[in-house]
Amino acid sequence: MNGSSPKLRTALLLLLASALFYGISFVKLPGVDRLADDYFSESIKAATIAYATTRGVNAVVSVVKESHLELAPAGVGITIAVGQILDPIDDMTERLSSVLVAAIASLGIQKLGFEISEAISFKAIAILLLLAIPLLWMGGATVTPLLQLAIKFSLILLLLRFMLPASAMISDSLYSNWLQQGMDESMQKLSIVSQNYDEMSSMAPEQNQGFLSSMTAGATDKVEKTRQAFLNMVENAENIVSSLLNLMTAYLTIFIVQILLLPLAMLWLLTALFKSRTVDEMTISLTDRLRPELN
Repeated sequence: MNGSSPKLRTALLLLLASALFYGISFVKLPGVDRLADDYFSESIKAATIAYATTRGVNAVVSVVKESHLELAPAGVGITIAVGQILDPIDDMTERLSSVLVAAIASLGIQKLGFEISEAISFKAIAILLLLAIPLLWMGGATVTPLLQLAIKFSLILLLLRFMLPASAMISDSLYSNWLQQGMDESMQKLSIVSQNYDEMSSMAPEQNQGFLSSMTAGATDKVEKTRQAFLNMVENAENIVSSLLNLMTAYLTIFIVQILLLPLAMLWLLTALFKSRTVDEMTISLTDRLRPELN
């Protein structure tokens, strides 16, 4: 009875810790989880808006280029000039759209990874602690290595639980301090252009007119809107290209940091921690606290 009493106390301690981790797995950690969740949600929303705006600019370019006959009353030379002016913008919007799709996909994957980590990390620790309880009644030579392994994996999972929130905090700091102002200014400039497409798309034939006169008035209005969109893009071509370039640079920076640098850094950190003497010493220390009770 006396020999089993220390083991029973240790088992109850592990059972209590397991229940605690399992209970915490259903609760968002104050500050950390909310910040990460808000960052991923807001970033996906901002990237989606940027994508819609970019496609709007691209649509304006397409409409103007397809309407070259109305825009070139003086002949072929004007038509060539239209293409020369709009082709760089067209190319930039296509490339930026591809970057934004990749950024949205990567943010979505990271958000999913964060939610999975949030859901299972503490539960996995709870299971490991629960599985360690039967080890208390096994042979002495087998207990220590297996118990150390269970504790070590629990420590690694505990660190892993905070890695994606830490990644989100780093990315949010990069965005807020270095990128946000330039991206907001670029979005504001591009949104003015994309509004032209909304205006052209929402045009409807005049009511209270005959069918032919209605169609003629609508066509004339569309030509004028297209002409104004073209003139607006010509006047702001430099700002449009500059804004597209700024957005592309910003999202490429976010993409490289979030998809390449941070994951590689975290993988290196995780590998280093798994081989770390500090983690081994913590594991041995925690095991030693239990081991006297097992003898």
